[in-house]
Amino acid sequence: MNISYEMNPPKIKRNTTFDLDLLKQDMDKFYERISQLVALTDSIHLTDSVFGIPRISSISAAHEIINIHSGIKLRCSVRARDKNLNAIIQLVSDAIMMGVEGLLIIKGDKPENPSIDSGLLSSDIVKTLNEQGFGDKIKLFLSLPNNPDLNQIQKKMEAGPFGFITQLISSLHHLQKIVDHVKSNNRRVIPMIMVPSPKNKESATLIGLDWREYENDTYLFIKQALAMCGEVLITSPNSFNGGMNLLNKIRVEIN
Repeated sequence: MNISYEMNPPKIKRNTTFDLDLLKQDMDKFYERISQLVALTDSIHLTDSVFGIPRISSISAAHEIINIHSGIKLRCSVRARDKNLNAIIQLVSDAIMMGVEGLLIIKGDKPENPSIDSGLLSSDIVKTLNEQGFGDKIKLFLSLPNNPDLNQIQKKMEAGPFGFITQLISSLHHLQKIVDHVKSNNRRVIPMIMVPSPKNKESATLIGLDWREYENDTYLFIKQALAMCGEVLITSPNSFNGGMNLLNKIRVEIN
């Protein structure tokens, strides 16, 4: 079973101010959690400023993690809308040089400062990166909604990504629809699944996620998703302990 786990690098500011000492404390806690995950996951996925709130760069965090844990498999999200193409190419080059396995290119939520919105589209960026040869050196992913229509999938397919990472799924039926179309085009699908923890309930409600299909047997749901796709991406944004408990259960079941 190939289990990856999503981690959010720390926010740069507390409320509206920057405090270096607090940021260093948050980074130490972040790296400690990464160390706990290494033995339980096959790879780690680092996000990029979720909800447009500035956080430590996924690529910067990846550099430090690779220095601590050589051989670790990492993927990073790269937001498009608050960067120009040159900045994105620099980040992609840095990721390749340090050995990051893959990049999820996303449009991203509106930036905290709307004036910096570049308007770049993730599909266009992946197409450009492939045309310039970057896709030969690193796996480029695009995001898919959890229940897209086939036209959405086909349009993103034309950019030539290595594969797709879904938004949070709650239905194996919807996942199967994605898999059937994407795999027929020789592309990979990685479904993202949120841990149904009470602490994650607010986040689930905010995005309209209904996890009733799997909350009573999350392991079985993950196992079935793995059978379809070969890998799942687990996230537990507000409950690291909930994520760790699920990962430990999965490892016990596997062994």
